[in-house]
Amino acid sequence: MKKILHIIPTTDFGGVTTMILDIWANTNKSLYQFDFVVFNKGRYHDYFMEQGSQLFYQKYITKQGPLAYVMKIYKIIKENGYDAVHDHTGYRAVFTLLAARLAGVKCRVLHSHTNVAEEWSNKYFLSFLKKISVMNATKLVACSTNAGKFCFGEKSFDLLFNPMDIYKIKYLSQAEKKLFKKELGISDDDLVLGHIGRFVPVKNQQFLLKLATRLKQKHIKFKLLLIGEGPLEEEIRMLVEHNHLQESVKLLGQRADIFKLLQLFDKFILPSKYEGFGIVLLEAQVCGTPSLVSTTVPREVDLNVGLIQYLDINGDIEDWLQEIIKKNEPIELHSIIDGVENKGLNAEDIAKKMCSYYI
Repeated sequence: MKKILHIIPTTDFGGVTTMILDIWANTNKSLYQFDFVVFNKGRYHDYFMEQGSQLFYQKYITKQGPLAYVMKIYKIIKENGYDAVHDHTGYRAVFTLLAARLAGVKCRVLHSHTNVAEEWSNKYFLSFLKKISVMNATKLVACSTNAGKFCFGEKSFDLLFNPMDIYKIKYLSQAEKKLFKKELGISDDDLVLGHIGRFVPVKNQQFLLKLATRLKQKHIKFKLLLIGEGPLEEEIRMLVEHNHLQESVKLLGQRADIFKLLQLFDKFILPSKYEGFGIVLLEAQVCGTPSLVSTTVPREVDLNVGLIQYLDINGDIEDWLQEIIKKNEPIELHSIIDGVENKGLNAEDIAKKMCSYYI
């Protein structure tokens, strides 16, 4: 059995966590053991444990210092005898991969899941982090072309799309949808709009409130559901109050029932300034939900079944409003399943591809 140590940001809800869970659930556990170094304990902690993983929680490097972190990762690797280290933190992987190299790990995978680094204003230091991370890796992987070019520059890399296990979804009946709407305070005649994402600048929730304000001015009856948490949450709440949108905009916090919520939306809206892959958009499509997204979202996530409309967040806001109120024809489930297969997003196939890195 090969033992793999993955480095992920959190065991809470999120794109990287969702990807890893789907891959780990579809991995042959008689051949591979996945353990994890994690920086934030979240609501999937117990699920990881149930899958047989060891979890090593660490403080952020900025909290404990690079040397202490390298020594801890080195010790974890040596004590557990890992065959490979797979870091999902992109350019932040410098010290993890260095520890793995010092520990004699032959397979060191650097995985880029984003094409932006908003926290780094010093582009020279960011360039340095990327360069050293790449130097300590033996395999470069990205979830999209943009994410790969951002982290690796002109270096060659492998594309590993985020998987979609469509068979884990329970599709709701019309009666179940009606009951769920009632629980959330949504009327039958409400236009239901939804957004899922952390409250951070890159997700651009302020743009959603601009849309909500214009819809209210047009006297369109709607509910906008915002799902997520983050540092800008209080700012968004204040903007909702300032624009008198309390009756139409609901902040639901972090939720575990994402697939149920996606099936309620008449439109899913993702006006991100940047996206590495946008797995939530993939989730929206497999729920059959029409989606309006910014042109910065990678095209790799589009299943090409007619559920995505790309729009410019710097363009005319009326274009967004027209698409929001437009009626969409439902897409048959078999077309969505075909779209997942044709895109190569089958979770079992992607799990096999990832495991091939460790041979």
